[in-house]
Order: sequence, then C-alpha cells, then structure tokens
Amino acid sequence: MSERVKIALEWLKDVCDSQEVEFQIVGGLAATIHGGSREVADIDLYIQKSDADKILPQISSYISRPLNHYIDGSWDLEYLQLIYKSQKIEIGLFPGTKIRSSENGLWCELHTNFSTSVIKSYLGVEVPVIPVAQLISYKRILGREVDLIDIQELECVSAP
Repeated sequence: MSERVKIALEWLKDVCDSQEVEFQIVGGLAATIHGGSREVADIDLYIQKSDADKILPQISSYISRPLNHYIDGSWDLEYLQLIYKSQKIEIGLFPGTKIRSSENGLWCELHTNFSTSVIKSYLGVEVPVIPVAQLISYKRILGREVDLIDIQELECVSAP
C-alpha cells in the first residue's frame, strides 16, 4: 500500500465528487483493492465522456498527456494522463474504449457500468471500484503478464 497513491486518490475523489462526476477505479489499483499484491504503478479510472469538461479546470495544471484519442498496444481509447504529487493517474473516457484480445488480436468494446461499482477502501479512502468478476473478465481478454498475475491472485481471494 502506498501513501502517495492514497494522497492522489483522495484528491481525485474530491475533484470528482465536487463536480458530481461518477467514476470507477479499474486496472492494477482495482486489483490491489480487491486483494491483489502487486505494487500500484498508476491510478486508472473511467468517467463518462460527457463529464470530462466538468473536471478539466481542476486538473489542467497536472496534465502530463493531454486528452486525446490514443491507440497504444492493447488499448484504443480517449484518455488523459495526470501527474499529481509524483503519482501517475490515467483517466479514460466511456463510452468508446476498446481493448485488444491477446488470444486473437481482435478489438473488444470495453463497457463501464458505473451502477455496478462496489465501494471499497484503499488506506481509508472509499472509492467506487469495478467488481472483481468484471475486472477478471477484461484482464483475461488483455492477457498481459501483469493481467495474468492479477487474475491468479484475484481468483484465489474471490474463491468461496
């Protein structure tokens, strides 16, 4: 667990809450929150595309990669990257995100359902997180080494 991640997560939550922007934590941080053990590299989250303009004024001074459409490796999405107090944060926009299947190379639409988020705590910061089954599902499609590690750990902690 990282104090740097906690500080950035508190700030991010405050920004989103103050502008009434729904968000969902995904990626490695979601895996850690659900019981995984990998060190958190960045904070990944999704917001509605229509909400991006609401938070841009509060986050603009921290933008390290501007809001744009990117196709990079396994991802085809609109997102922006921030650095807040040394912590990298990547905010993806929904809808429109696609991920490439490691199995067949085809692009799959990634659906973010904010209504299914589960409220979980990271060092006392309560945030909406992608449900573990959905996280495993999209990590299985991506199939990168880090995803396989997360899947193995998450299947162990979520097993009855």
